Amino acid sequence: MRKILVPPLMLILCIIGMILLHRYGSPTIVVTEGARMVGFLLLALGVILPAWGAYIFRRRETNIIPYKSPDKMVMEGPFRFSRNPMYLGMLLVTMGVAVRLGSLESLIFVALFFAVANWWYIPFEEMKMEAVFGEAFDDYKSSVRRWL
Repeated sequence: MRKILVPPLMLILCIIGMILLHRYGSPTIVVTEGARMVGFLLLALGVILPAWGAYIFRRRETNIIPYKSPDKMVMEGPFRFSRNPMYLGMLLVTMGVAVRLGSLESLIFVALFFAVANWWYIPFEEMKMEAVFGEAFDDYKSSVRRWL
């Protein structure tokens, strides 16, 4: 079972890594006020998407824990345009932190989070969705992109 590192913990570790690298690493680039605002908007959207997804899961009374078996297929709210809005939100948070810090080196953690989500978490969850929901999930997969 792949519950060694749950996604929110991975997100927190990436943010800590970015902050430490920013503080103790090589020089950063100068960030304009406009770039800081973009970083803030990425952070805000990155928090809203997972919260919206979690709200839908609670409303539908379905399991939100990634390593447990799915009990209902959710295709409403943010799941209409992304099969993984919670991971997309967490990725946006890493991007927002990187922009706010103004550290090119922070992009290492953005790429790390993307890689782990895209090639570790998501395939594992999609394999379980296919096993439980079969053709219905295949149809959903063919009509809604993984990220956007």
